[in-house]
Amino acid sequence: MSSTTLAERRRAIVRGIPESFTSALASHFGEGPNDLELARKQHAGYTQTLREHGVEVIEIEPDDDHPDCVFVEDQAVTLGGKCFIPIPGHESRIGEQEAVVSTLAEFQEIVRMEHGVMDGGDVLRIGDILFIGRSKRTDDVGISSFRDFVKGEGFELRVIDIPPHVLHLTSMCSSPRDDILLLAENTVSIDAFGELPATEAIMIPESEVKGVNVIGFGDRAIVAAGNPTVEQELTSRGFELTTIDISQISAADASLTCCSVFFP
Repeated sequence: MSSTTLAERRRAIVRGIPESFTSALASHFGEGPNDLELARKQHAGYTQTLREHGVEVIEIEPDDDHPDCVFVEDQAVTLGGKCFIPIPGHESRIGEQEAVVSTLAEFQEIVRMEHGVMDGGDVLRIGDILFIGRSKRTDDVGISSFRDFVKGEGFELRVIDIPPHVLHLTSMCSSPRDDILLLAENTVSIDAFGELPATEAIMIPESEVKGVNVIGFGDRAIVAAGNPTVEQELTSRGFELTTIDISQISAADASLTCCSVFFP
């Protein structure tokens, strides 16, 4: 979602919860998922909610050898009809990628990254500006590779340094619509994003960092349950909200956008 416009959120790839999900990587949002049945129920609710927002959902079977395989956002970044396939920033996640790539290849031109590392969760788009996080999972060589990918496509690429206590760029912010940026306190300053004259920055308490990542569909948005400030700020600006429980997904250091790759 983070690199797509509203018009491009017509289809999405999702991947189911594997048997090994309780071994998913976790060091930021919680101590890891502990209820496989609940995790699957929450993911099914997520998938159904996407469909209720008009998205054609393509489901990939989970891979029990890869506990984090449900988090497909990290494996691909789509821009229009092209798809950038990064080298994941954590070695354990490399094996998840081919099932995502083979599915996307039916719809998108595939461009593979050759050097460096990068996770798709470090990319955010606001209008014609692309932000990329320099993080534990995305290095300078990866950023350079992504810059080459977007060159000539009409985008400005801005780099944001992600603090050590934050996993990805989209772990601390999101843009449900081009005129709004939600940003969690105690992460980075709004100044790190540079000039955004047509975008209102809304600061969200650090206690709701798990909910600052939302999925926008114009005046509608999907929001993680348990984040009253996020709900209040968006509702007051005319959004119609669908709130879903993703507590087990959050426990694996993930947010709403982590579980899908949108494309036209």
